[in-house]
Parts: sequence; C-alpha cells; structure tokens
Amino acid sequence: MKAKIHSVETGGTVDGPGIRYVLFLQGCPLRCVFCHNPDTWNKNSGEEKSEEELLDDILKYTNYISGITVSGGEPLLQIDFITSLFRKVKEAGLTTCLDTSGSSFDSTNYEWMEKLAKLLR
Repeated sequence: MKAKIHSVETGGTVDGPGIRYVLFLQGCPLRCVFCHNPDTWNKNSGEEKSEEELLDDILKYTNYISGITVSGGEPLLQIDFITSLFRKVKEAGLTTCLDTSGSSFDSTNYEWMEKLAKLLR
C-alpha cells in the first residue's frame, strides 16, 4: 500500500508525547484561512511512498523517538494507509498519534473509527 507524502520530520517535539517522527500526508478538502500547512492541500502532489519504505525509515530512529504522529493535510483521506501503518508501528513498540480535523469523517460508518481508535493507544 502506498500514500502521498508531503514531508517527514524526524525530531518533532510538539506533535505528541516525547520526540516524534512526524509524517505529513498530502491532501486536504478544507481551505482554512489560518492553515499551518497550505502546501499540503493538493492531493495530487507529494511523493508516493510505500508502507515498507516509511516503516524502514521510522525504525532507524527508534533509539530516540517515542512514536509517530501522522498529520497533513487531512490524514483521514488516506485512512487505509494510516491504519495499516499504525498497526505495524505499534508492533514495533512505538506510540501513535493522529493530527486530524476529522473533516473526512463518514457519519454513516463508525467501524473504521473504532479500529483507528484502538491503534492510537
């Protein structure tokens, strides 16, 4: 599985507990006036990377990070990728955080939200 990646920060200190690997995904349906990352809005830009590529990179930093945070853009636009990556990151003993507006929330289907919530603990 692949995702559209905007950028990565390997020493984030404000995006969750401890030092974090912060993954910024590409694409957002909102156009918030005070958006911190307007360059992530276009869902067709960014670099495509596989889970394996990202996991390999994340694991290089396990000596000093406590976990990963996925942000954006709106990361829920790539929910299948996030849930799969979070599962693997949790298996590696790292914590997970999700920075989302919830704007892609499907109010008719709570199943994906329950699965994702389990992976955020």
